[in-house]
Amino acid sequence: MLLRYIVSNYKSIGHHIEFSMFPTEPSSDDSFLTTIETKMGKWQILRRGALFGPNASGKSSFIESIRFAKHYITNGQKNGKSTFIPQFKGDFEDLNGVSTFQFMFYLDGEIYDYGFSLDQRQVHEEWLMVLTEENFVPIFTRTTNQNEKTDIEMEASLISEQENERTLAEILQNSIQKNQLFLYKLYDNGIKKIETIMEWFEKIQIIFPNTKLQGLPLKIKEDEQFREFLSQSLNSLDTGVFQITASTDEIDFKELVEKMDLPQELIAEIEEMKNGIVNLNGKYFLFAENKNHTTFIQVKFEHHLNNKVIRFNIDDESDGTQRLLDLLPILFQLQKKSNTIYFVDELDRSLHSKLSKYFLKTFIENSQDTCKQLVFTAHDTNLIDLTELTQEEIWFVEKNQLGETTLKPFSDFTIHAEHNTIKDYLNGRFGAVPVIQIHSVQKGDSL
Repeated sequence: MLLRYIVSNYKSIGHHIEFSMFPTEPSSDDSFLTTIETKMGKWQILRRGALFGPNASGKSSFIESIRFAKHYITNGQKNGKSTFIPQFKGDFEDLNGVSTFQFMFYLDGEIYDYGFSLDQRQVHEEWLMVLTEENFVPIFTRTTNQNEKTDIEMEASLISEQENERTLAEILQNSIQKNQLFLYKLYDNGIKKIETIMEWFEKIQIIFPNTKLQGLPLKIKEDEQFREFLSQSLNSLDTGVFQITASTDEIDFKELVEKMDLPQELIAEIEEMKNGIVNLNGKYFLFAENKNHTTFIQVKFEHHLNNKVIRFNIDDESDGTQRLLDLLPILFQLQKKSNTIYFVDELDRSLHSKLSKYFLKTFIENSQDTCKQLVFTAHDTNLIDLTELTQEEIWFVEKNQLGETTLKPFSDFTIHAEHNTIKDYLNGRFGAVPVIQIHSVQKGDSL
């Protein structure tokens, strides 16, 4: 579970902002909480977090920072390459051109704190710590001095008693490249104690409004239980879809290139791909290492129109139905044991308020006694309803006078029972609403 996340100097985020899944006060209602056992006792952790704010306030930048950090952690970096960090363009002098990402998380009974700081060229600091009965203690720490000399200190608990693993860790310690993370180097070279930590980051799922779930057509075809879940859900949510079907056909790759009139850049990209799914004009093609034949996956959505069964392609479906296809797999995965954290940007995009509320209610009801979490951004003010979300789950996002994104927890405000929170929010009591300046048009002005 994610407990706390801190980020600075990333896109619209200047000085550090901190997001927390800790409730601010003990609660008698634990329906939205999960209790975890730590070496400091029992902690209660929120399973949902919601970020509201005006357009261009930095909500997407917050989610994108998670995506950047996950990618940098789990994919490693080639020697000598730039870090490609998109930093705050306001260039605060006190930040020294350095960005920081820090995660506190719960995994297999332990509380870890992992973070790193970097600029456009190199990693400056990196650390992995674990909570004891008294405090956090380091597993490893890494610093780079002004002369670009990197020093890494490892605790004995990091590596096993086997001499070959100890020797390997020492070699990695002395051969780390300036733009590479030590965590990834340890994982990539088989240091056992790092594997579960890396898996925690790999399980983070990030969904944007334009995200195309590449594996969705294949899963629809191969997993009957998943296919039926989607069909029943779309039917019950009044989308007009009664059934989803999927079929496959094989087509010669050269024939596909000619038929689809594919640009040379895309052909080269596909030829480099060992395996994967590509969406071409709304149709999904499965590519494997043998490119002689390509599998065409066709997903159809059955509607009953004028007493006839009519099959639609996915691009024929409404934006709302397509958005539900982004979200419903999350509800399906609630049946599984894996503990995943979902970050969803603009969860309410193209959805009626009732559908958004249904999704949030279903998630919280079916994730009890699990470590699954959902963090999302939204614009729909109908969701700022304390019968739907608790005050501690809501955060407000806005920009300050310097143009940098700030986070403010709703729990900072005192709310009385008679308050209409939606009305108060729209009236600007909590901030994080657009300030619209009206300019009158004078007679004779050109438009």
